[in-house]
Amino acid sequence: MRRENSKFISSLYFRGLFPNVIAVLGGTVNVFFDGIFIGRKLGDAGLESVNQCLPVYLLLCTVGSLYASGASFLSAHAIGENDVEEGKRIFQGVLLDALLVGGGFCLLGFVFAGPLAKLLGTAVSIPYVYLYLRITMIGGIAKIMLYIPYFYLRLEGRDKQCMTAMLTMTVLNIVLDYILLFPLDFGIGGAAWASVTATVVAAGMSFFFLLSGNGTFRLGFQKLHMSDRAAVFRFGSPMAVNNMLSSARIFVVNLILGSMGIGGLVSVFAIANNLNEFSICIQNGVPQTGAAMAGIFYGEKDSKSVRAVVNIELLSGMALSFLSGAVLFLFPAQIGRLFGSSADCGFAVRCLAVSLVFSTMNSVMSYSYNAVGQLAAANMVTVSRGFAATAVFALLFRGLGERILLFYPCAEISTFLLLTACSFLFAKKKCLTPFYLLDDTLEISGNATSFAVACNDVDICEASEKIRYFCEDNHFTDKETMTISLALEELLTIITHESCPPDGFMDVRVLAWDEKRIIRIRSGGRRYNPVEAQDGSLMYIGVKMICALAERTEYLSALGVNTLIIYI
Repeated sequence: MRRENSKFISSLYFRGLFPNVIAVLGGTVNVFFDGIFIGRKLGDAGLESVNQCLPVYLLLCTVGSLYASGASFLSAHAIGENDVEEGKRIFQGVLLDALLVGGGFCLLGFVFAGPLAKLLGTAVSIPYVYLYLRITMIGGIAKIMLYIPYFYLRLEGRDKQCMTAMLTMTVLNIVLDYILLFPLDFGIGGAAWASVTATVVAAGMSFFFLLSGNGTFRLGFQKLHMSDRAAVFRFGSPMAVNNMLSSARIFVVNLILGSMGIGGLVSVFAIANNLNEFSICIQNGVPQTGAAMAGIFYGEKDSKSVRAVVNIELLSGMALSFLSGAVLFLFPAQIGRLFGSSADCGFAVRCLAVSLVFSTMNSVMSYSYNAVGQLAAANMVTVSRGFAATAVFALLFRGLGERILLFYPCAEISTFLLLTACSFLFAKKKCLTPFYLLDDTLEISGNATSFAVACNDVDICEASEKIRYFCEDNHFTDKETMTISLALEELLTIITHESCPPDGFMDVRVLAWDEKRIIRIRSGGRRYNPVEAQDGSLMYIGVKMICALAERTEYLSALGVNTLIIYI
């Protein structure tokens, strides 16, 4: 028996990491390729105009992420507490709310595109900004609604379907960008229509994937209660605030750079910012892969598994961001030339490269704090890195000329130091573990244990025998001890033979809490519930015995794995 459950969690996490990073890349690459194609076709003025439109684009992302991330965390918590119907209700309520609010937001943006263009653009770029904004707002509701299946597909463990939709959007956007900008010569409007068309197609595909098949969530509309809406906004606030502050950050930095009177500096920032948006696939893709897992584990009061998820995210995020940062640092001039700009962006690209490891760690911890309900800490990290630290360092470095771009690494490093220091203050105040901000009461008291078991008969027998020590330490009755030992051996054996791959692992958690005796078995493989599948054959005699001894059993499918819970 493996006393640690990190093996199962690692396999579950890395199964979804690559598809999710690609999915996030599909959501951000539109801006990146718009910048490349427009820069090559229209020069620095066109490149600057796309960057000047980005604040409004990010406001669309703010609305979508506010609803989708908040609702998905609430649904994950509900599923972790074995209340699947509540998770469905939240989903259907958010569908209606996001559609109405998002539609109103896009209508206002379309009507007031003129004043927005004058606010965001310069004398040269205003016509470009105006046209780009008007077209973006026509398809803005698709961008907002795309977030909902994007988050809920991951909650169901359907990362590959999410990746397929986003890759389709990426490829379609690139192809249409080229066709509409070069052969058809539609100008900046062509780039905007390319993004809108690709987003509409991706949204349609994502909803089709989510609502078809045997998934948990179904199309329907319910009115959210005020308390529901408040909870959605509270849990969605870190990601939404991040998008909103990113919008404000770009606007403020553009103002500061424009006021310095250094030719080409705004377009240099536009290139660095496009690269930063591209790197979001790592900064956000890494923690988003584990966000639903952490939310469900938190609902199960399994802080050990939450910590394992966070550790995996930190290690994989640091490795990926270091590699991508090294490429940027070594080849800044070549990367800058992709955008067709004549400005020297080498120093700016290297500043961004140095910041990537810290930005990814900050993002991981922000998502983690959000998943475990530590919203004050999550928002503190978001506000610091998203706007406050960047604005402060940009103002401090204004006299350094082109070296003002040092605000990239300084903002992320200072945020990480602030995060670390404040986490100890939060932990001391709330009696939580430092840095992770988790409640380890059950583990420390010995009332819970978690471990992974390999899918073979030897490990299963060993797990069944050794779990007796946990039962004795927690004063289980002989009947309870026998039931738990039998449940582990019989259920793990039949799950191994009927569902799990031969080289797979099962995650087991036994809990003695609030006068309850609970076993949770989580396994991969095909969808399979041994309690529901039992028939009159000898193979299911052990399952029948367990059902007779247990108070009740529950089954759910989330994260693409089977979860069986036995209450004794």
